[in-house]
Amino acid sequence: MMDSGPRLPLESDVKRVLTLDFKEIPTLSPVLARLLEIFSNENASMEALSQVVHTDPGLSARVLGLVNSAMYGLTHPVTNLSEAVVYLGVDGVKRLALGITVFEKIVKSGRQKQFDRLFFWRHCLSVATLAMAIAEQTQSVNPGEAYACGLLHDFGKIFFDLQGCVNYGDFIATLAKSTNPMITDERELMGMGHDDLGAYCASQWNLPRTLLLTIKYHHQRYAHLDLSREESQLIAIVSLANFLSWTQGMGSVDIVRPPLLQPEVEENIDLDGIDVIKVIGRMDREMRNISKFYNFVFPSPSQLRANLLLANLKLCSINTRYYYQDHGHSNTAENTVDMSQIRQSLTAPHKSLDPREIIKGTLEAIYKDFKFNRLYVMCVVKRTRCLKVVESLDTSGTKMNLRSIEIPLHRGAGGFIHCLRSQEPVIIRGRTMDERRTLEQFKIDEMVIVPFYSHNRVLGILGMDNIVSKKPILPDVFSAIAIVANELGMAMENAGAYKDAKKASLRDGLTGLLNRIAIDGLLEKAFRGAVEGKNDLSLVMIDVDFFKKFNDNFGHQSGDSILKLIANTLKKLSRPFDHVGRYGGEEFIVVLTNTGLSQAIVYAERIRREIEHLGVLLVNRFPGLALTVSAGVSGYEKNVKNREVLIAKADKALYQAKETGRNKVVVG
Repeated sequence: MMDSGPRLPLESDVKRVLTLDFKEIPTLSPVLARLLEIFSNENASMEALSQVVHTDPGLSARVLGLVNSAMYGLTHPVTNLSEAVVYLGVDGVKRLALGITVFEKIVKSGRQKQFDRLFFWRHCLSVATLAMAIAEQTQSVNPGEAYACGLLHDFGKIFFDLQGCVNYGDFIATLAKSTNPMITDERELMGMGHDDLGAYCASQWNLPRTLLLTIKYHHQRYAHLDLSREESQLIAIVSLANFLSWTQGMGSVDIVRPPLLQPEVEENIDLDGIDVIKVIGRMDREMRNISKFYNFVFPSPSQLRANLLLANLKLCSINTRYYYQDHGHSNTAENTVDMSQIRQSLTAPHKSLDPREIIKGTLEAIYKDFKFNRLYVMCVVKRTRCLKVVESLDTSGTKMNLRSIEIPLHRGAGGFIHCLRSQEPVIIRGRTMDERRTLEQFKIDEMVIVPFYSHNRVLGILGMDNIVSKKPILPDVFSAIAIVANELGMAMENAGAYKDAKKASLRDGLTGLLNRIAIDGLLEKAFRGAVEGKNDLSLVMIDVDFFKKFNDNFGHQSGDSILKLIANTLKKLSRPFDHVGRYGGEEFIVVLTNTGLSQAIVYAERIRREIEHLGVLLVNRFPGLALTVSAGVSGYEKNVKNREVLIAKADKALYQAKETGRNKVVVG
């Protein structure tokens, strides 16, 4: 028989772990309670949100302050929530309001001890954003509800910090010496897990059932409960988001201790169907923006790679212990590899983001740790359907040209086919005629091959042999090399993702134009060239006239369509070496190198006329509103001290164009 609901701790249990001085325990504010109701309702209106926010003048001011901060780069101040919705959408404003309220009413409230609340809050925001992104991809639950649950999933830790009979800071200090999951140590040392404590407090606050469930079960099994499909998926999504956040170095405390995923996560989510790169990318963008408001530090790319590696080492260590415990393997030096002695092989793949350097460094590290005579990487050549050596490390002195060897992948290839299909290590000993031919080409009696892969797709095969020493290759080395191959696959995936992310990070997601970060960098370079007399430099800033009316009258999708049309026009009328970007909101910028001021004015006027003509074509689509733009132009002169002055001149000219009738070009 299935349980109908969660089993919560008794008050007597809570009294054993908390001092229960109610003066220091935060209470549930009416504003927060109402916001949580709105998040549970996909159809909640803007009017309902406005009513809640306006009941708390401090919250209203904080939301508008955040919207007007450098985080969003708006060109004109936003003075009310309706305007904020134009730029951020209803869901965006809802997230800001909920985040600020939880931070002010819960995270900042009360006496803080050694627990770093800002570090903790960074984790909460990270999990919330990841949960929302996963919910959007799986289309299984309300993304807003997933966000709210992710934001509050760990709030039991706040109560431990405020009221714990055991000092929570002292508890955290003990974690560095432990290899257990943090929740296990918490239950043992604190007397209860933050999941159970958080669920108890959630019940006292009468929080929605879905929130209570995710708080309690994001670390626990829940298959025995009689839950709806949506409830089960929501818990799984928050659990997965929590796991991903830890692997990115954004756990709730400053240690690398990723939680274990319950089997229910895989049962409720098609993990292969999730685009993890997009999910992490969404979290990266949100966190980089919000970090400016909360003043916390976002990990650098090198820190992220180190965190990923350490997280995998922790998981591998746990899995290895369970494997050998379950299968009764002895721990003799002859039959196992000491994982602490292969640190170089495990870390080598993550020392670069260049694929060639990754492979070379990994082969060198494996040689130092395992002492194989030769190591090589083989990849599949699709055109000829064969394996070919693409990189090698030969310490044997035989000077064989391994790169000339090709291994046909037909039925007789035996172990090579099995390695690729099953993604398992194999020892090639000549069981088929084709295997024997391959060994003869390598002039060896046996070789070990280990696949490295990403997202269930084999990227290549690591091959190793002892051509000179003739030492036999024992199966016991497989587990260690497989872990190294896993690191190599991850590193190659990261290298590809880094290349894609680097390219994507310089582009505006909506228009495909360069974003502000990219434009600022290119403008700085062009400005230095102008100062040194290497090139002329002019700047054009363009703003869509009455853009807010387009959004208000025809909807945000129409507004997005207009921005794309403007972007395409700018690209069409600009030269290949001009730098065209979206500078924020409905404002665009064009950096014109090797262009004097008079030429820039001609360019800007051509853009204005083309957009005006486009507006005539769209008159039936947008009745009552003519699509036009205003432009401000500035050019480099010796009295312009830096690029900021050049931008300010163009921006001032743009403002004058808007103030004196719009649909015109003004020179600054």
